[in-house]
Amino acid sequence: MLQLGDLTAQAPTALAILREKVEDLFAQFHLPVFRYVMCKTRNSGKAEDITQESFLRLFCHLRDQRPIENPKAWLFAVAHNLSVDSMRGESQFKSLEDAAWEQLEGSRSVVNHDYERTVLESERRELLRKAVAGLTPLQRECLHLRSEGLRLREIADLLNISISTVADAARRASVKLARQFSTEVSQ
Repeated sequence: MLQLGDLTAQAPTALAILREKVEDLFAQFHLPVFRYVMCKTRNSGKAEDITQESFLRLFCHLRDQRPIENPKAWLFAVAHNLSVDSMRGESQFKSLEDAAWEQLEGSRSVVNHDYERTVLESERRELLRKAVAGLTPLQRECLHLRSEGLRLREIADLLNISISTVADAARRASVKLARQFSTEVSQ
C-alpha cells in the first residue's frame, strides 16, 4: 500500500519524500498512461494534459494522507475517468486514425539505422494496426489495459463491467489477432 507518513511533524521532509515517490511513479507509468489516454482521446495535447492531471491528483491524494492500494490501477482509473469526462457527448471508445497511430507508435520506437529492419518493423506495425482496427472498441480497450499489466478485476472495475465480460473480450481479441496475424504472415 502506498501512503505517506505524518506530514505535520516533518512537513518539508515528508513533502520531499512524497515528491520523490510521485516522480518515481511518473517515470514508471507516464508513458503507459499517456498511451492509454491517447487511444481514448486521439489527441496528443489532451492526452498529455490528462496524464499530467492524473499524476497531480495522485500527489494531492497522497499529500492528504489517503493510501492507495495499487498506484498503477489507481492512475489508470483516474486517467480513464478524466478521459471520459473530457469526451462527454463523444463516443467513449475511439479508433485511432493513421496520424495518431503513427504518433503512438513513435513513442515506442527506438532509432534504428538498419533500413531493412526498419522496413520490416514498419510492415509489422501496419499489420498490427489493421488487425487492432478490426477489433471491437471494448476488445481494444480490454486488450490495451491487459497489455499495460492491469488485472481482469482492475479492468472490470475501471470500465464498470463484469470480470467475465473483460475476460471474454480479451480472449476474443487475442484469438482474432492471432488468427489475423497467422493469415497475414502466411500470405
